[in-house]
Amino acid sequence: MKSKISIYFIVFFMAVFMISCQGNQEQAEQPEQMEQPEPTMDLAAVRQAIEANNLKFGEAIRMGDVALLAALYTEDASLMPPNSEIITGREAIQAFWSGGLQMGIKDAVLTTVDVLGMGDLVCEIGQYKLTIQPEGQDAMEDNGKYVVIWKKAEDGSWQLHIDIWNTSMPAQ
Repeated sequence: MKSKISIYFIVFFMAVFMISCQGNQEQAEQPEQMEQPEPTMDLAAVRQAIEANNLKFGEAIRMGDVALLAALYTEDASLMPPNSEIITGREAIQAFWSGGLQMGIKDAVLTTVDVLGMGDLVCEIGQYKLTIQPEGQDAMEDNGKYVVIWKKAEDGSWQLHIDIWNTSMPAQ
């Protein structure tokens, strides 16, 4: 468990480092511009947008709409499910969730615990509850925690960019 928490922090700090380096490179390329202070991020508004997208995520699961589900992710998003390889790209993520729905995922409730932000990336820490009911079997619940790096799209919306979670269910 300690190593999984370490992985979450490593992913977050790698994202912060990449943003920091990118900003320094842009400043080096444009020295004639005066440095402008970055506007303060309204984390409450960002959290509301994330929570709205989390509601859309659950609704897409309940409706079985994998296209809507996949549209919540960036084109080059990475999905990191437990006990699995990294899945990259919206199309592959759509295929993953399609398989999950076929296996019996019926509902998802995502609860934001905290949002940390900077620039066009924010980190959400949360808890989830999945309802899974394979055909012909009783429903079961999976509860766990997750970390999502959200990326601000050109239209100002927020999309899942890196999605990693830890399940309470034993590995199959």
